[in-house]
Amino acid sequence: MNTYTAMVAAQVGNSSRLIKTQVRAASAGEAKWLLQAVYGFHAIASFPTQEREVLTTEEAATQPVTPEQQRIASLKTAKDRAGDALKAEHDRQKKQNAMKTLRSLPVTPSS
Repeated sequence: MNTYTAMVAAQVGNSSRLIKTQVRAASAGEAKWLLQAVYGFHAIASFPTQEREVLTTEEAATQPVTPEQQRIASLKTAKDRAGDALKAEHDRQKKQNAMKTLRSLPVTPSS
């Protein structure tokens, strides 16, 4: 899929304006057909032109990750999840012991 840009005539009341419109399609012909289907046959003011996809410097600078790097990242993520699960379990057990202690205390009427 490519992005195509075309000028479309939009009419509101008695005034008409040309509006730059983008559409994603497989070809310029398909883009024109889609625009005609949406805006009308005579609304297309210019033939769709393909927009160039420009990579940002950050996207261009990043190298593809090797399988070894992916495995290391996956293991680090699993380690972090296991640490979070361990902390949650410790907290749950502490809370359970505290509740058990509170239940074992004798209840005395306050009045």
